[in-house]
Amino acid sequence: MMNCIFNARTSRYLPQQLAATAENYETENFHYDHSTNSLDCKLLTKNPYCSYFQQIYPTIINEHELNNDMLNVIHSYTNSHANECYMKTNLNLLSANFDDIDWLYVNKLRSLIRGLNQSNLKHVYYRGLTLSDKEIQYYLDKMNECYYTNSFLSFTIDRLLIYSGNSIIILKTDNSSELAKKNLANIWKWSANTEEKEALLAVGTKLKVISVHYFGYKWEIEVELVEDEEEQHQNTSLT
Repeated sequence: MMNCIFNARTSRYLPQQLAATAENYETENFHYDHSTNSLDCKLLTKNPYCSYFQQIYPTIINEHELNNDMLNVIHSYTNSHANECYMKTNLNLLSANFDDIDWLYVNKLRSLIRGLNQSNLKHVYYRGLTLSDKEIQYYLDKMNECYYTNSFLSFTIDRLLIYSGNSIIILKTDNSSELAKKNLANIWKWSANTEEKEALLAVGTKLKVISVHYFGYKWEIEVELVEDEEEQHQNTSLT
């Protein structure tokens, strides 16, 4: 979830009809404001990516079992200065531009996050970002309700390292089940930017909005990892 500006750089990874429209444009995934050239990303009540998900790697991956292919997936995503893998992947996901999504890469990254066997997950993670007024309202409207993430999301364990936007997402895991925690992984050890102390949250993760408050100069939005009953049902059906 982020406020995205439609420009020469981002337009390559967004629906082409946005370049031709002279008015506002709305889908189930986003609202496009023509006057500001910005996309307001909605909070999804259903997971539109389920049918595309595949587990490429083993369901349990110990850190010493990470191979070059897995490490390259992490490095390419976090090395945004050298390539636009991060932007391409997430903008295509955010706008549900399914035909242009590299599903092999998405599933590799998601499988890696969900497969990593880690016992050192923190109770709290932080993400700084810039949200529009409309996107803030989406969160206010979702108080005590759940939604699905519409992209991969980067968090940090150090609040002092967050991006200096107008909002901060505070992700809590202390009351989350082990199944819910599978969608989060500490990856800074293998990141192109280890100093960011980064953790990655998988696309299609179910979160619950706990609180939304404005403290002086920044919105603070608390969310919690929760289990996805639909995913549990699908897994049960396959066994």
